[in-house]
Amino acid sequence: MAAIPANLKELTGPGGPFEMGEDTWTCGHKKVTSTCFLRTPRTMRDLYDLSFSKYSNLECFVYENERYTFGKVQQICSALATYLVQDVGVKHGDRVAVAMRNFVEWPMTYIASTGIGAVCVPLNSLWKEKELDYGLRDSGTTVLICDEDRYEYSKSTIKDLGIHTIVVRCDKDLPGTISFEQVIAKRAGSNMPLNTATHDDIAAIMYTSGTTGFPKGVVHTHRNITNQMSRLLLGAAATPRPDNAPQDCRICPVPLFHVTASHHIFLDSIVRGARLVLMFKWDAGKALKLIHEERPGAWTGVPTMVQDLMEHPDFDKYDLSSLKSIGGGGGPTPTSQVSKTAKKFKGGVPSQGYGLTETNGGITGIGGKEYLEHPTSCGKPAPGLVQACIIDQEAGASPTGELPKNTPGELLIKGPLVMSHYWNKREKTDDSIITVPGKGHGWFRTGDIARIDDEGYIYIMDRAKDLIIRGGENISCAEVEAAFFSYDKVMELAAFAIKDDRLGERVGVMFVPKKGQTLSQPELLQHVQGKIAGFKIPKPEDMFFQNEILPRGATGKILKREVRNQINDMLEKAKQGRM
Repeated sequence: MAAIPANLKELTGPGGPFEMGEDTWTCGHKKVTSTCFLRTPRTMRDLYDLSFSKYSNLECFVYENERYTFGKVQQICSALATYLVQDVGVKHGDRVAVAMRNFVEWPMTYIASTGIGAVCVPLNSLWKEKELDYGLRDSGTTVLICDEDRYEYSKSTIKDLGIHTIVVRCDKDLPGTISFEQVIAKRAGSNMPLNTATHDDIAAIMYTSGTTGFPKGVVHTHRNITNQMSRLLLGAAATPRPDNAPQDCRICPVPLFHVTASHHIFLDSIVRGARLVLMFKWDAGKALKLIHEERPGAWTGVPTMVQDLMEHPDFDKYDLSSLKSIGGGGGPTPTSQVSKTAKKFKGGVPSQGYGLTETNGGITGIGGKEYLEHPTSCGKPAPGLVQACIIDQEAGASPTGELPKNTPGELLIKGPLVMSHYWNKREKTDDSIITVPGKGHGWFRTGDIARIDDEGYIYIMDRAKDLIIRGGENISCAEVEAAFFSYDKVMELAAFAIKDDRLGERVGVMFVPKKGQTLSQPELLQHVQGKIAGFKIPKPEDMFFQNEILPRGATGKILKREVRNQINDMLEKAKQGRM
């Protein structure tokens, strides 16, 4: 969506297939009026039915040696949905959680649940017992569809809450569960049950780390997701592929619980009839082989993955010429990577998008020549669909108004892509979706410090929220701090982001021991094992110690940014000294 197609006005104007106009809905527990798509599909079921009828004979999912056509996927999803309704009693609005690696059963669960009016709850497959327990309890999950590992982490919660559990790809007889294969066999040949969802009903709840340490359930409505999918379909309609072109393909290297994967790879593939190749986990060498064999037209992943591909010793052994676009989102792209990508991928152009779970994925896009000319920008807001403004970052929930162009401040987003609310967190919702004087209600506070230039390009400069984005994964500093702070020798500590050439950021922690005590990396690491997921735990070399108290502001609050800048400056000087 970087360049605006010449036929955009015709497609989105009155009577056009992607007609846009004003509508009113609820956002942040208040009514909001904004521009959205008026004639495109209203529910996820509408999108699925169109794709299944149009692409029935084309390949839909590929995993390892398994291949499924759209027709076969429809049959499996219909059987699963029928089981949920008739055997479990799943009703409109009931939550169906999915917790597993990138198996084909993950997107099938999403389709089956959202296609009948239930709510899909993707849970982070890197979570352990404590985190999964929180997600299942907070969401009020009725049914859990998971793999064996996630079952083991969740079995006490499953028993306590009486959650109906379906287990995939497991040859063991796990207590109180039924296998996915048994479910499909029992209801094979069934037609998809009736869809009970409407345009503004909840379709999914996706959890994202927050500054409080407790994951927040981001509520996506059918309006939210269908507008995002319609945006992607509009781009495809504006630049149609030749009728004789081979089926497009997408590779999914990102965990499906991440909005980059769920929306911009999985659902994008479904609505456009592309073949989706799922990767169990990230492996740059395997990804290069899959690109060579499956011939995807675009690569979507976090910037770390593009860097891994380019640095892999086997990069030149494979034919990667099918890729015409190389990019993604989930984290900032290093400026140096933009030009390097253009040089390394022959015939492919670098691209980037910016978005959040709360905005149903990307709300800006930039690529090709435009990206090379503006390598530090994440692009312009999606035309007609997304509004953006900058407010004083200290303004809190009562901003004084929009700041002038080129003035740094907090980036706010408005439009149909903005979530409905945070699940069970009214106060957090009210803090995050606000009214801007003169610009109405429904503005989502991204927590990112940015500026918008005279041409409308957005430049992300820093983050106001206390988060670390490691390889596309949000990590709450507060959660990391809470895990370590429970160790009785710790007086105070601060978790912060360390710049990383590959991951973008990684976890760093500064510790201050109690008077008369000493701390070591091994004892601290042993203390937090099992308390938080492994990717949230710092490496020993990223754990720092000092005896004096941490720097504080006038209110006594620890100035974490000072700690972060001090450590990053020290590491950069050490790095320069080794070069």
